Amino acid sequence: KMHSTTFPAVKRRCMSPSQLPPATRCTTSRDVCSGAYSWPAWESLHADLVCLVASALLARGDLLDYVRFRAVCAHWRSATLSPRGRGVVDPCFHPRRWMMFPEDRGLYPGHPELGGYIRFFNLDSGAFVRVCLPLFRNH
Repeated sequence: KMHSTTFPAVKRRCMSPSQLPPATRCTTSRDVCSGAYSWPAWESLHADLVCLVASALLARGDLLDYVRFRAVCAHWRSATLSPRGRGVVDPCFHPRRWMMFPEDRGLYPGHPELGGYIRFFNLDSGAFVRVCLPLFRNH
């Protein structure tokens, strides 16, 4: 069962609290410069706040940041929808403002030497991402 969380004119589906697995403690402590440093307990954020942040990332069209956000810990991943397999069906997971970019040495996307890897450029952030798209492997 899903419920909706609204964020500036954007409705996104998040899991209801009863659907969430019990929160597990993520590893947040690390040694920095030989001193013990403890990060804030971000993994203890309430599921509604996690969904709100996730909705904001999707509302601005930043799928890459959404995936990074979900990677923080198991609790955040379980509280948000997985983009895996939803790219075609759910428009909120369509990448926006990305441009396919040619590789170095004048190799075009789909060139056999690239083995299916394609480089994309984010028009907003200036970030480059190289991903394997099997469709281009033997193009």
